[in-house]
Amino acid sequence: MTMIAALIFAAALGGLWLLSAKIIGATVRALADPEGKIHARLRAPADPAIRQPMREVETWAEEHEYKDDLMFDFDVMDAGRLLFCRTWKNTRKCTYLVFYSGMGRHFTELVTIYDDNTSVTTTNAAEAHTLPVPPGAFVQSFPGSGLNRIHDLHGEGCRTLERRTGLEPRESAGGTADLVIRALTRQGRYIQSIPGWRWKGLWWMVTRKQRMTGKDVAWQLDQFGVHEPGPAPTDRLQ
Repeated sequence: MTMIAALIFAAALGGLWLLSAKIIGATVRALADPEGKIHARLRAPADPAIRQPMREVETWAEEHEYKDDLMFDFDVMDAGRLLFCRTWKNTRKCTYLVFYSGMGRHFTELVTIYDDNTSVTTTNAAEAHTLPVPPGAFVQSFPGSGLNRIHDLHGEGCRTLERRTGLEPRESAGGTADLVIRALTRQGRYIQSIPGWRWKGLWWMVTRKQRMTGKDVAWQLDQFGVHEPGPAPTDRLQ
């Protein structure tokens, strides 16, 4: 669930000039311990600016066999700014459709689960690569893309991962809220394991984000040395 992490960071910054080790520390602590910040809700916000784009995603979900799953608010940095999230789930594909709305923006993403450490996320959010993600969490960011385009790119990314690794989509243990908490906690703890992580925020926000945006799963797997399987050996006469 990439946009939760990215928007926590954006809310904490308020502008590049405010970047400091203190802000990075607070952001990563929020990621590493998110449990008390997720608040389930029964109805979507009444704000038309949220409801209109959400209805478009809802219609797409119904047309593509995604069932209504969960709605919740995420308290961004205990600052009284809430990030609204709604999810739909396609159980057969082990894939979630996620709609986010916060700070005047909204985004959508598709997330397919393979195991506790491996997933593919495809999003139209430019902020998706603001913070690093742990190995095995493959994030494709294509800013401005519509849901049909995101769907096609997501399918391509999933097929690439499956072809190169032999992994297959798998149902996640526990509910969606548990999945979100585990993903954020894992990301927060991974960032804390990076030497000098408190001082790398500006580099992540500018250089890393620019480098990673538009890079698909195939490119990311290449960086780990996981390439396309070669042709099967042919039998030779002895």
